[in-house]
Amino acid sequence: MLKIKINEEENIFLIDIGGFITKDNIDRFLKEYKDSIKKIKPSKYKLIINPKEFKTDENNILKASFRKFLKTGFKKILIVDTLGLIDSIRLNKLEKKFFFSRVKIVNSIEEALES
Repeated sequence: MLKIKINEEENIFLIDIGGFITKDNIDRFLKEYKDSIKKIKPSKYKLIINPKEFKTDENNILKASFRKFLKTGFKKILIVDTLGLIDSIRLNKLEKKFFFSRVKIVNSIEEALES
């Protein structure tokens, strides 16, 4: 499950991730993501990525998805990392430096909403 929720009052673009994610799920999600981005001005929005326990048959899904999120130009990007997902993303030194300069890791959805 990949689900997008937009809160226009608080300028929050929330992505919930959970369950088993297939290539078809990803393709549908990316289409919905592109359509949703067209309706807002990303530079005014905070992106919160909230992964719950999930599995995928696509090895590089996390890295590719985060790269797409970074390119969108959100005001802030926060990842709720209760599962330790960041440790499982393999990044080279330059990618890691760029990623962590743009993304804040938080421990809860409440912390993300307050940031």
